[in-house]
Amino acid sequence: MGDEDIIRRRLMIDGDGTGDARVMTMFMKSFIKWCSADDTPEESQNSMDKLFTQLGSIDHSSMKWKTIVDMNKEEIQNYGKLREDTSVNVEDACLALDGAKKQLDDARQVRRNRLEYDALARLIKEHPPRSDTANKLADLRQELSSLKSNRDQLEEKLCLRRKQLHVLVTALHQLQATLTDSNTQVNGNNQDNDIVDLTQTPEIDLTSIPMET
Repeated sequence: MGDEDIIRRRLMIDGDGTGDARVMTMFMKSFIKWCSADDTPEESQNSMDKLFTQLGSIDHSSMKWKTIVDMNKEEIQNYGKLREDTSVNVEDACLALDGAKKQLDDARQVRRNRLEYDALARLIKEHPPRSDTANKLADLRQELSSLKSNRDQLEEKLCLRRKQLHVLVTALHQLQATLTDSNTQVNGNNQDNDIVDLTQTPEIDLTSIPMET
């Protein structure tokens, strides 16, 4: 066994370096020496008192180390409980963090929606109300209906005027034919020259005749 192993083992046995193992070794040597010694009763009593003193010191050190061991065990239990509590707190914190993230996402969505609503509201304010547009549309439709009605009335009047003109032209042609037949039966050049030749009558332009409204 090397020196380092011996020193490491001695430190593990000796605790924090107070020499407990050395004290126990010296006590055992002293006890063996007292048992085998041939001393007087007074010397034997003094040696025994020293042994009791060393034994008390060893017992005190043993109780101290037992207390330290118990304390370490209790600390280990406390650390275990603290670890469990810490784990629970960490889990609760993770859940709270997830909830906060969800609330943040919801708040961001609400903010985006409000911005979109504000943009739409500004866009709507820039345009006239729907009621005004509907009223204008109704007025335009009514005006269009009135214009259509006027157009139909004008078309009916135009059709009537065309029929009347057609009858008039037909009557003129018949009158012209009658006069032509009469002129062919009259003798005399003077009379022929005085009679108006209706065959030279120009055609009537129907579009130039003013229409009554």
